[in-house]
Amino acid sequence: MSSSSNSSIAKKARTKAEADFATWLMMAKLGGFDDLPSNAQGFLTNYRTRLETMSEAESTALAVREVYSAYYNEMGGAWARRRNQRPAHQRQRAKSCASRDGLNLSPLHRLRAIRRGQ
Repeated sequence: MSSSSNSSIAKKARTKAEADFATWLMMAKLGGFDDLPSNAQGFLTNYRTRLETMSEAESTALAVREVYSAYYNEMGGAWARRRNQRPAHQRQRAKSCASRDGLNLSPLHRLRAIRRGQ
């Protein structure tokens, strides 16, 4: 798959994720949580759970990222395949070094660090 195709998929997935999450959040606030699809309910439940350990902005950013990742994979994006080409022990080593050096600042890694008590 070409890089421009992946970029196009990424842009569509990001736009859709941001719009859908905002819509789901508004519907939930207006009392329509039970009317949402099960996947939307799951994303919102995770979002609400994270609010206990992080700010609203961080939880929102992470929720949109999760929705984006799901949409990107559904649309046929290729980053997951490329990322997982390295052996598992090399991926784990890269993650631990980046986290240790303070280079990995993604919300998911910050959440994991909080849970580990770092």
